[in-house]
Amino acid sequence: MLGSALNFPAHDAREPRDPGDSEPPAKRPRNAGNAEPADRRKLSCRECRRLKLKCDRVFPCQSCCKRGCAEICPEGALQSGRGSRFILANTEQLHEKIAQLSDRVRQLEEGLESVQAEHPLLATDLRRIKTSQELYVPANSALTSSDPSTPLVAPDILQLSVTFPFPWTMDLKIRQRIRDALPPRAEAQALCEEARRNALWQHNLDPSRTFIDLLIHSVYTTPITELSPRRLALLLMVLSIGSLVDLSRPLGSLHGEAYHHLARAAVCEIPLMEEPDFDELHCLFFMIWYHLVFSDNRKAVGYAWNLMGFVAKLAQGLGLHRDGSRLKVIPEEYERRRAIFWELLNLDCRMSLSLGRPPSLSLCHVDTKPPAYTESTHVPKDEIIYHQWKNTFFIECLGPILEAVSAVVPPDYKEVLRLDVQARDFHAPGPLADSNATARFLVMQRALVASGRDIALLQLHRRCFTEALSGTFSDLHHPYAPSVLATYISTASLIATIETLFDQEPQLSARFLHFWFNAFSATVTLSLFVSRAPASSLAPYAVQDLDRVCRLFRRVATLLPFSAKSLPIMEKLADKARRACAQHSSSSTPGAQPTPASVSGVQLPPAFRHVHPILARYANEMTFSPAGAPPPPHDKADSTETWLPSVYNFASAGVGIDERYRVGGGRNEEGLTFASAQPTPFIPSEPRIAANDSFNFDHGALTAELAETSYMAWF
Repeated sequence: MLGSALNFPAHDAREPRDPGDSEPPAKRPRNAGNAEPADRRKLSCRECRRLKLKCDRVFPCQSCCKRGCAEICPEGALQSGRGSRFILANTEQLHEKIAQLSDRVRQLEEGLESVQAEHPLLATDLRRIKTSQELYVPANSALTSSDPSTPLVAPDILQLSVTFPFPWTMDLKIRQRIRDALPPRAEAQALCEEARRNALWQHNLDPSRTFIDLLIHSVYTTPITELSPRRLALLLMVLSIGSLVDLSRPLGSLHGEAYHHLARAAVCEIPLMEEPDFDELHCLFFMIWYHLVFSDNRKAVGYAWNLMGFVAKLAQGLGLHRDGSRLKVIPEEYERRRAIFWELLNLDCRMSLSLGRPPSLSLCHVDTKPPAYTESTHVPKDEIIYHQWKNTFFIECLGPILEAVSAVVPPDYKEVLRLDVQARDFHAPGPLADSNATARFLVMQRALVASGRDIALLQLHRRCFTEALSGTFSDLHHPYAPSVLATYISTASLIATIETLFDQEPQLSARFLHFWFNAFSATVTLSLFVSRAPASSLAPYAVQDLDRVCRLFRRVATLLPFSAKSLPIMEKLADKARRACAQHSSSSTPGAQPTPASVSGVQLPPAFRHVHPILARYANEMTFSPAGAPPPPHDKADSTETWLPSVYNFASAGVGIDERYRVGGGRNEEGLTFASAQPTPFIPSEPRIAANDSFNFDHGALTAELAETSYMAWF
């Protein structure tokens, strides 16, 4: 139509006026020397007409040249929409140019790597520039990388992971690509064995001997059309955990995160609410565990909490809260049903206690018996003891503590002290209390038992502790003084337990992030206590414990990036507590020998009438100890006759750090190389502890509701 509009009759000297031309037709010069009629002229280029811009009609026009699209002038046009002024439509010229440049970048990187493999320009984030436009996504793979230590998940697969838990349209090609991302079968078998050896002793959802073997066999041999995407996702999560706890791999290996994203993408092929099964519950449970224990994402705890509520409803929908015999379940499924559901009960209760929220599952609605491990299972006898203790401790201690903590009306303080006595009297069996245990899983389980009881007591006394420090606290006459003393003792005991664990299992313990986040929370709690109550007789001991945990993190910082990031904050908190104690000492009357304010004849203050004998003994020694006595040297293993817990008698020997775990970082004043996390090629996330984190110890700030990563959200 535009071409026909230019052929006007010869007798009609008029022509349509261009809206972008301000010169009237009568004043236009005629081209007498050209055979083309003078009244026939060029129109503006197509792109200028689309954007209603003035065109100089000298093609390529100046407007298109300025906008970087001279190649399409005059007949080409960009497609309308976001970014249309810079991306060509209906042509391959720009994409071909990007492909050429990306090939050239790859050639230059390979040449540079052959000369200097560790050049700064070869960093992971810089090497991904050439793949940012998804030009090099393999058609038959979902996990690729030129560097085996930094896997890359294909962008379209990663997008499916981002949309989790929403389902996506079934596509066998996607399922095939996810399965192609699996490692060779022998390597997968080895990773699963590492997961069973170094991690699955904490949560054993399927105690059968053939669980791992059957899972691998079915995923690797089943035709892709018959392969369950949920079983594929379950194997990927086992591989994720296994790669994180494989001591032959560098700490912080990105394969764990890559397998996790692949599992999220695979499990959503079938809508999660459609026909749930054990494989789905098993996979989602491992995802929750991954976020709580292994992830350094600030939002990981909240994500795990939301996912736990969904999994709890799926479990109830499957009837796992009712005894299998009433539902006529085949005997072979009894143990699996019980194992999965009781692990869910335990994990849900611990998360609820940590965040101060009501649970998704309650024992009052459950008649499923705890699992009874038999000789036919793959679980060693000593490992069975831990699972039995964990379930019994949940019934007798954790459950009642959760009811008291989450109640709308706080219970009477005598009930809090009664629960404290009940938890302290719940002793661990012999193998879990033996400090000389050498088996790796027993060392780790012993640390979980010791820290689990301390964390339960910290969560029980958390509200009373913050209320006591929100006012004026200086001695044992405060109504909530037992909670303050119990919080201090449990915090100090927790630090000593983690220090002992690191002495015995430095490489494996560094891979379980929740130990170190709890130690960081202990640091903030001790600093809070000293800053708010520097006049307390416990304050000097708390300062010593702060120095102790800072020394521990300084050792771990050469191995664990989390410790390297949080150490500067911890040192600032310790310095703040130290200044508070020094300021209180300088403001006291010189030369005075103050009598402990809590002395009351020969009786303890009234608040300690119903406490456990351990708390009473500590309070008694604090009350009647000589005034101004120096703090006991609890760093020495041979110290005797001190009121501090026996856990302080552990020696802190040096630990040799394997060189492969030093992934780069700054050096401290002692010349030690601190570890730093590898740049992740996946979804950007904010770490749990950031360098700009601040802590408000003022009045009123202590009673604020718990955040997902609060300093007292013990896990």
